Amino acid sequence: MPYFRIPFSHRVAAVSAVAALGTALTLPVAQAAGPAPLPTPTGDMSLSPAGPDIVPPAASSAPGTPGTTQRASRRGSDTYTYLRCWYRIDADPLKPASTYEWARNPAGGDWYRVSGYWWADGIRQWKNMFYSTTSQDALADVCRKTLAAKGIKTDLVQAVAANNALSFNYTVWTIDAAQQDARVNKLIVFGDSLSDTQNMFNASQWKLPNGTSWQAGRFSNGPVWAEYLANTLRLPFYNWAIGGAATDQYLVVPGLVQQIDSWREYMDRAPDYRPANTLFAVFAGGNDLVNYGRSPEQAANAVRDSLERLAAAGATRIMLVTLPDVSRAPVFATRTDTASVAAQVKDYNQRLADAAAALRARYGATLRLEVFDAYALFDDLLSHPAQYGFDDAKRACLDIPKPSSLTYLSAQTPRADCRDPARFVFWDTLHPTTRTHAWLAERIAPFVRARLLN
Repeated sequence: MPYFRIPFSHRVAAVSAVAALGTALTLPVAQAAGPAPLPTPTGDMSLSPAGPDIVPPAASSAPGTPGTTQRASRRGSDTYTYLRCWYRIDADPLKPASTYEWARNPAGGDWYRVSGYWWADGIRQWKNMFYSTTSQDALADVCRKTLAAKGIKTDLVQAVAANNALSFNYTVWTIDAAQQDARVNKLIVFGDSLSDTQNMFNASQWKLPNGTSWQAGRFSNGPVWAEYLANTLRLPFYNWAIGGAATDQYLVVPGLVQQIDSWREYMDRAPDYRPANTLFAVFAGGNDLVNYGRSPEQAANAVRDSLERLAAAGATRIMLVTLPDVSRAPVFATRTDTASVAAQVKDYNQRLADAAAALRARYGATLRLEVFDAYALFDDLLSHPAQYGFDDAKRACLDIPKPSSLTYLSAQTPRADCRDPARFVFWDTLHPTTRTHAWLAERIAPFVRARLLN
């Protein structure tokens, strides 16, 4: 199953604090975990027929400056790009570090080339995507064969487009067939670090979250719930969620509203794309209440605005996920606002339910908008972890005695008694383990099949 990321047009902020991203971008290469060289804005789009391992010149001829938002008037020229195959270095669940190999053509051993076009020519990495007729399954298959030929037996994490060794990771969007039936053919997710699969990692030049203690941009030790869900439903997965996001813009962090605007802009370049054939998932709100001081009313209003934008753009199948009681996360062991946040979460979730009911009444049978109750689900898990095969629902597997916005920039050590993270609900002080993500996806899948895919 392939995994995908989508870069944004703005330099974005880190989890809990904009300062964390600024710090990440000033870290020297020696302090950054992950494969070298790290991506850089200069030379990012340089393409050489000699292969992707060629490091381009220090300065790029592309116009603009890093962080510039440019509106392209036409799509990019027909071209090709190379394929990165990210994989887990060690099968040990306590060691989530990942790296990549460049894909090779199974037929002849040359570099594998993906034919297609970029969203636009001559712009910086903050706003681009590669469009191709190659299927996501085909890309993943090439990567798995490449890794197998190298004797690599650990799991494929993701297959992404990149022109050269200094390129960022880019999404490959598979162009839809001109003739389609009415079935759902892809999953698109909007949200924050609970769903992010590499957008923050990309924006921070592969420094946040730290690549030693979190898996290739996930705020966990493995895949997140949306990846498990896509795999179960056998759907290609495209992800606009980004760590640190709120329901609306926070400083330079694109919230749900901006993520949906970004999705609409990218879809202008996607021939034969039909929103009605997409299953959308919206899961956000924690940062508004926990980190950004917004009221439940403000956050819920932004979600309602986001849902209205989706529906107006042609979305007909949307899953809205309620917010778990984040006040029960380990990070609140060092905070004094547990009771107030718990009350705000309840208020926020009720407002989400009201907004969903209003939109269903407005659009009638043309909109299937279903609310998945993650609040009740996690409340039961955290109250009775043993019933679901967990031992510890109060502490993080990683030993983080003083959590802060900079926690995610550094490698963290698992606590001595966390020998099996699958027995812990939380990987760090706020985010679940990949086992918990899988547990969540197992419960979402039948809900989606019954309510949104039948």
